[in-house]
Amino acid sequence: MDDAVDVVGSNTPEGVGFLIKARESGCLFRIAPARDPRQPRFWCVRVHRCTRAGVADPREMPWMGPGGMSREELPEAFATIRADIGAWLGQQQCRDLRRWLLAQVPDPPAIPLSGTDRGRAAREKAAEQTVARSSPAKP
Repeated sequence: MDDAVDVVGSNTPEGVGFLIKARESGCLFRIAPARDPRQPRFWCVRVHRCTRAGVADPREMPWMGPGGMSREELPEAFATIRADIGAWLGQQQCRDLRRWLLAQVPDPPAIPLSGTDRGRAAREKAAEQTVARSSPAKP
């Protein structure tokens, strides 16, 4: 097992893909198969950063790894990666991926404070307008 990342256990079926977590930053990443962009009839390894909820972060581009695998080869290939993530990340072809995984900073807050303040201000203004409309007109 790698000392910098941990495989995250899951209670739901995820196919051959799985989540890993960088120990230092706490960032989650999903390792899953994807169609090989260089050879669409084959498959490759795709790694993308996830939000705290475990879904792909749309702000991040995924890392596309080695490909050329048939669909039948996927279960064994991903079982091997999962069993020894450290050895896989230590391979020459994964060096850039390892740097990317370990260079991440923790996620920003889910809702920016300024967005919360704007929402509160809009609700207060709407409440004031409702009260103003329901108040009797002044002579």
